[in-house]
Amino acid sequence: MTLRMVTGKRRLYALVIVCFLLSTIVSLASLYVMGQNNVREMSRVLATQIYDHIVSELSEPITVSKTMANNSFLVNMFKREQEQGRESVEADIAQYLTGLERGMGYEGAFAISDATGNYYTGSGCTRAIDRTSTHDSWYDALMQSSDDYDVDVDNDEIDAKHLTVYVNAKVPGEDRRPLGVCGVGVRMTGIQDLFQMLEQDFDVTINLVDPAGLVQVATDGRSIERESLPNLVGERGSTSYVYRELPNGGFAVTKYIESLDWFLVVQSDGQRYGGQFANVILLNTVLCAIVLFVMLLAMRYGRRREEMLRKASLADELTGLLNRRAFEEDKLAMQQGRTPADLVCVAVDVNGLKGVNDTLGHAAGDNLIRGAATCLRECIGPYGNVYRTGGDEFFALLRMSPDDESALYDRMSTAASEQDVSEGVRLTMSCGLVSRREFPEESVSELCRIADKRMYDDKVRYYERTGATRRKA
Repeated sequence: MTLRMVTGKRRLYALVIVCFLLSTIVSLASLYVMGQNNVREMSRVLATQIYDHIVSELSEPITVSKTMANNSFLVNMFKREQEQGRESVEADIAQYLTGLERGMGYEGAFAISDATGNYYTGSGCTRAIDRTSTHDSWYDALMQSSDDYDVDVDNDEIDAKHLTVYVNAKVPGEDRRPLGVCGVGVRMTGIQDLFQMLEQDFDVTINLVDPAGLVQVATDGRSIERESLPNLVGERGSTSYVYRELPNGGFAVTKYIESLDWFLVVQSDGQRYGGQFANVILLNTVLCAIVLFVMLLAMRYGRRREEMLRKASLADELTGLLNRRAFEEDKLAMQQGRTPADLVCVAVDVNGLKGVNDTLGHAAGDNLIRGAATCLRECIGPYGNVYRTGGDEFFALLRMSPDDESALYDRMSTAASEQDVSEGVRLTMSCGLVSRREFPEESVSELCRIADKRMYDDKVRYYERTGATRRKA
């Protein structure tokens, strides 16, 4: 073998080794870059999952607070308080707020009258708003703002895992000046548990920070309101996920949460992703499957929750019937669609409720209203929807034949006489009825107006017939 041949083979071996080393280096570099890109995208997905979780937990109390604010009950209570004093409404408001707390499992529910400054909870009027106190500064800030509601967040100083969110909503008045504020407080105990799980699984650090960068929520309680991340906060009001490279080779994904006025920050040191390519692919596949599964579950849960909230917002708490909001929605749907030819509108008002409330108390009055609701549900419920539209006022939108319609008064009168509402109290109701057969060209709203007029005519005849004194609220 000549020296030239030996030299040629050595060069070939060296070339093969160099090529192998180069291919290895390129493969490792590609694997590292792929791992980095994979983690970058993964962190965005994690940030999205956390953001959706936070927004999902906040959507219910925000909806409930807005519903409270637009409920005629609190408006009437605040007006009655101005006319008759705190004692006339305290028990009713306390019962209403207690029902919310127990029914929805909230930390608390409250209502504040702007005219008096009285602060009502489930325990009654516990104090008055102090406009000079920094503790109550949020109240004037909300009243003077153009927003309908705001969100306050409190961290438990003893147990950092307890994060309580207070949703405060304005109660609108007739002259655009709010009558006060109401709202609920909710403990978001699942947030830090979710943070801890994701930090362990994906080797990231998750924080919620205020606009100045001060940490407000973290799995490490020692960093809360002590550690600051001013370089990681973004622009308030931004709807985008912002990616930033960090000096240590890591990166951070930031997202602004408008309802909290905080930033979600997901950080990674970017150093643990030099593993085998197959593991990266496997991990990526598993993560995609998990995230997809979680998102599908969250969407399914969100739809169910939204439907439950909608049903709750359309139900009358005292009687279980549909409420005025449901009545207005159903009327609008009929007017925009095709009004049934056999539509019958019924307006009902309970006789003597004011007298029962004044002599026997509101509990007896509530029993009288429940008795009327039971009577209507049994008599006319099978023909359509029955709504409680006011204190002692009911409406029904029914579909029935002329024979059923003609027998309706007698059926309702008989059913009312059989109701055992309270000792010494007899249930009677004034009723107005109109069918579309009478006025085929009239709208649903006009039919309801005619039924309401006939109901009031029937009430006048009732008092003339019985000689009873009509008490006005």
